[in-house]
Amino acid sequence: MGNRTYLTIRTAPAQREVLFEGNNSLACFWLLLLNRKDIEQVRPAFLSLYAAGADDADDVMEDTYVDTDIRIPLTEALNNAAAHRSYVERVYPALLPLYDDWRAYLATIPSHDKMLYIDLEEFSSFFSDANQFIDELLDFYNHVSQHKAYFKPAISDTTGWEAVGRKTFYDYSGSYRNTPEIVAYEKGTHPTRPLSLGYKILLGCWVVFSLALLAGSFYILGHFHSVWAQAGMAVVLLLPVLTVAVVGLGYIYNKGTAA
Repeated sequence: MGNRTYLTIRTAPAQREVLFEGNNSLACFWLLLLNRKDIEQVRPAFLSLYAAGADDADDVMEDTYVDTDIRIPLTEALNNAAAHRSYVERVYPALLPLYDDWRAYLATIPSHDKMLYIDLEEFSSFFSDANQFIDELLDFYNHVSQHKAYFKPAISDTTGWEAVGRKTFYDYSGSYRNTPEIVAYEKGTHPTRPLSLGYKILLGCWVVFSLALLAGSFYILGHFHSVWAQAGMAVVLLLPVLTVAVVGLGYIYNKGTAA
């Protein structure tokens, strides 16, 4: 099934309609409808969601209802999207037609209350706590302000998929039809999310530890005067140390970037 995200509208006071959705992914075009303040406003809700204990976050989400939807007036969302257009144009020029089609399409959507709702609750469970999740969303805007790439040029990371049963945007936008749904996995170069500060610190500590092991190994080798003895001990000492160092680095990196 996966962890779903939703961009929705109200078609009646008590009725929602999903426009776009994600599956184990964050559609970053949705964030371009927002600003930092919109993210900060839902921090208390996500903190409440995790209040029963980060160790049992999944159970908390299943058993406790907390409204974590990000709400924004449609007009304000479209203004934010227009203001962020320069980011897409500069960093993802090939995606600009898709972005413009998507903005124009959203402007035509009739809704009961002229609001957009963004539901990221299930996606937040990929993070160890609410603050880490919110801070990751806020870091997206650092990338925007610095004109740095953040997401992959695919449907999964941009507009999200048009909701099941809808083909309105599919028919509307040739760019949507021609954009790959996902970007093929590239070993070692396609993290599902950036490293958190904690994992960066852990990586740094592992590098220091590995260097200390290597230094100790060379110190021990210095006590052997025979070339053959040094070669033999190098195999015995250096090969395991290098293996542990490399495997450990890979494990920490993959663990830190896994969704």
